[in-house]
Amino acid sequence: MRAGMGIGEWFRRLNYERLFFILHRLTAIYLVLYIFPRPYLVLLYGSWEEALKLDMTPIGKILAAIFVFSILFHGINGLRLVLIELGIIKGWPVRDPISPRPALRASAAHKLLIALTVIGTIIGSALGIYLVAYGAEAWP
Repeated sequence: MRAGMGIGEWFRRLNYERLFFILHRLTAIYLVLYIFPRPYLVLLYGSWEEALKLDMTPIGKILAAIFVFSILFHGINGLRLVLIELGIIKGWPVRDPISPRPALRASAAHKLLIALTVIGTIIGSALGIYLVAYGAEAWP
């Protein structure tokens, strides 16, 4: 692996781990950019209610829906990464004599966590987007 490639390194040999890595980084950036300006909006508009009027616009609802997806994916994938780092979810090295490259085969528990990450993010995002679009009064 060459040093100094920057963001271009993210897109080399795209597989599900790289895709999760890219999405994890992008959702982290989005979460920071979505959450940290909130107090300044309150200071700018003078009250919390005035600042929240931005969230009632169509663009505000789209940004909130992306926020729901971001927080769900980032949280669930972060839990998966913690379990891998703690050694609870383990893989074993791929031994390819022709093309030796560092990679791990996923265990059954790792594949289950990958599926739960995808399914949990999709279901949670669908519910969150529904609530963002139609509001809390639509929730029984």
